[in-house]
Amino acid sequence: EAKPVVIGHDAGALVALELAARGTVRGAVAVAPLLEGLRPLLPPARRTVLRLRPWGTVAPPPREHPYFAGLPGAAHEELQAQLVAEPIARLREVERLSEPAAPAVPALLVAQQADAVATTLFVEVCARGIEADFQRASGGHWPMLEERVDDWITQIHRWIIKRVGHGLLLLRGDEDLRDA
Repeated sequence: EAKPVVIGHDAGALVALELAARGTVRGAVAVAPLLEGLRPLLPPARRTVLRLRPWGTVAPPPREHPYFAGLPGAAHEELQAQLVAEPIARLREVERLSEPAAPAVPALLVAQQADAVATTLFVEVCARGIEADFQRASGGHWPMLEERVDDWITQIHRWIIKRVGHGLLLLRGDEDLRDA
């Protein structure tokens, strides 16, 4: 019956922030949000094509792009195999959502220290600007595919429980609410 808590990554993080601004969710977590739009992902000439041509698709970044930095070999290969060309209309939507409004519900922006695409400083400045919470985590742009996923997922879980978790968990005590 309660509204959901949404967690988005990359472009999905921008969608999570949009839902938080509209107040249609209970809370939102934006991991590695593309707050600079497509600038870190596409060269200027390809971004110009997005503005001038409303049809077609754009291929994903090449395998050597910093977008994939820090991924273990197997995860890199698996991710690369799953990426497909994106419709230009969808990429225009990413650009539109890259300037989020202040959230109407609790929101958390998460930046990874080694992320060359969603830089920590930019994510932190945006979080302060829209009056959202901010967390810094280790790893690169794809933390959920790195080896030590528990390090950052535990922090996000604690934030959800503290900020929007009323009624989500049945606890035996306050053990999950204390900072480590």
